[in-house]
Amino acid sequence: MRRFGVVVVLGFLGLACAHLGSRPEKPVLAAGKYAVESIRSRAALDGVEQVIEISESGTKLTDGNGREHTLTERGALLLSDNGGCRLALAVSVDGEEPGVSDRACTWRLDGDRFILGDSTGGGTRTVYQVKRLGGRVMLEGMSDVDPQGNVVGDARGERIVLMERAPEYANRSADRTSEEQAAREIAERIHEL
Repeated sequence: MRRFGVVVVLGFLGLACAHLGSRPEKPVLAAGKYAVESIRSRAALDGVEQVIEISESGTKLTDGNGREHTLTERGALLLSDNGGCRLALAVSVDGEEPGVSDRACTWRLDGDRFILGDSTGGGTRTVYQVKRLGGRVMLEGMSDVDPQGNVVGDARGERIVLMERAPEYANRSADRTSEEQAAREIAERIHEL
């Protein structure tokens, strides 16, 4: 069961999407801290590529042996003013100790498009269409793009649902001085959610 959870967590590390759409006048996403309410992404489970959604409330999933598992996630997306970000997810399988993914990333907002890339900013990026629904921000993926902006993959169906957090969370630094410190901070932040 633990291996199954690790595979799911690793599957969510490769997030990427793109969508072109209308451009709102005011950005619906800005620097700050957002809780990840749910995330839907492609993952390879038992060698089969599929789209899986994991949420705070739990998602039931059947493995290759026919056993049903409940996956739950807690997460945060921290966006810095300078274009840096961190996406942290803790995914638990059947209530076991969660596997934690804490990834540095880059971000940019272009109208109603949210562009999420790796920590170098030079790899494949995911472009999401941004939609606001009450206190939630939905990032709907359409395709992956290379550094020159060419579409290199289809990511339609992928989605991240964010909840806005109180300003005291947004003012905390996302900078990391060591991996050990990063692990402590992300565990604290996920617990606070």
